[in-house]
Amino acid sequence: MTQAAGNPLCHAGFMTPANTTGPGGTTLYYGDLNRPHVLQVFLELRDRASRRMSETLLETIRKAADDGRFVVKFHFAATIDDTVGGIGSQRGLSALAAAADVGEKEFVDYLAALFAAQPFPPVDDKFSDTSELLAQAGKVEGLRSAEFDKKVTDNVYLNWAGEAVGTFSSFGIVGTPVVWYDGEVIPVVNADGESISLTPQEFLSELQT
Repeated sequence: MTQAAGNPLCHAGFMTPANTTGPGGTTLYYGDLNRPHVLQVFLELRDRASRRMSETLLETIRKAADDGRFVVKFHFAATIDDTVGGIGSQRGLSALAAAADVGEKEFVDYLAALFAAQPFPPVDDKFSDTSELLAQAGKVEGLRSAEFDKKVTDNVYLNWAGEAVGTFSSFGIVGTPVVWYDGEVIPVVNADGESISLTPQEFLSELQT
């Protein structure tokens, strides 16, 4: 199932946002789904290494998708919600889903804004607060509106977010961030599990091998 921009629907008892694909519409995407190559990106909003990857590579990934090199499929975990406690990763994802209804650009801009404002240490569950999510949305041009704000404050996509993070384990991934290009792993994290192993130029070179 694929949902185009601006066309959320109700699926299996929960609302599914626009710009989603895959079984149950639990995968957010950026770019043209008809592209022959697929970049799958696995992240968690409360994870520090995911933030570092966003800071280093997200804009490079966006530009490459804009150039037609691949479509990006985003998968999100909520492991820190489960291990540390709270609901920030899942509630942040539900707000990202509301951004996807506005458009692909706004979704990626908001993703970058949330990572830039990521609370630390992980026990700080600031993203569980809808007022914080709206404050960060205000930094994204064209995102906030009465409709968007209502979706965030009413947790319209919280059940969808629960379904989305529930599919994460099916990929056999135990940590984030992870990147697959056409099913092959692109190593983006060093052995310490914290620092990013590739510069933007090195990352693009990996896609050509």
